Amino acid sequence: MTVKKQPDFSICEMFREWFAENQHRFNQKCRIRYYKNREYNHVEIDFENVAKEIRCWVNENDTLAIATVYEKEIVDFIIDLECCVRRGKNRKYYCAFCEPPKYYKTPKELVVEHTFENFLKWTNEVFNTDHVLKLDYRGRWCASRILSKKELKKNPIKKKEQTGDNAVLIIPMINDDGDPVLYGNPMTKAQKRELRKQERK
Repeated sequence: MTVKKQPDFSICEMFREWFAENQHRFNQKCRIRYYKNREYNHVEIDFENVAKEIRCWVNENDTLAIATVYEKEIVDFIIDLECCVRRGKNRKYYCAFCEPPKYYKTPKELVVEHTFENFLKWTNEVFNTDHVLKLDYRGRWCASRILSKKELKKNPIKKKEQTGDNAVLIIPMINDDGDPVLYGNPMTKAQKRELRKQERK
């Protein structure tokens, strides 16, 4: 039996250190919570004024993920900033997903530049009043996208996106920047349960 070798570094610990030094660089106020257990260490990143449907976290496996969560379920992953840390024959570190590889002296240097700095840049570009979160409903909440308000204006919600079992929910990216707007009539979980009961009869 092959035993998977555990890395001699912690992505979560790296993020906590980096965040302590760089928290002031985020345009939106945020804080972190570290959950440490034997099976799944992770750090949740909570942006105070950003739509509650956006969730961000760091863990030892995926590195950094940003997802849409609605009705307590992950709807879609918006962006994954994965960094598959490997050590080359030159004893330097690189991301296995990048071609050609760029080498770093330490895993921390790699993960900070490859993932954490890109996360900071992305949040500062997107978490503002110029953007909205679009959720699509096709029998269930199934997809999401972050759009600029200009994009949304150029490509308004189409009739087919809000008829039958289809719906669209537009949520302002920043709290107090307007109210969410629902196009169409998605079924609630209770309505779906009732429909399934009727179908069984």
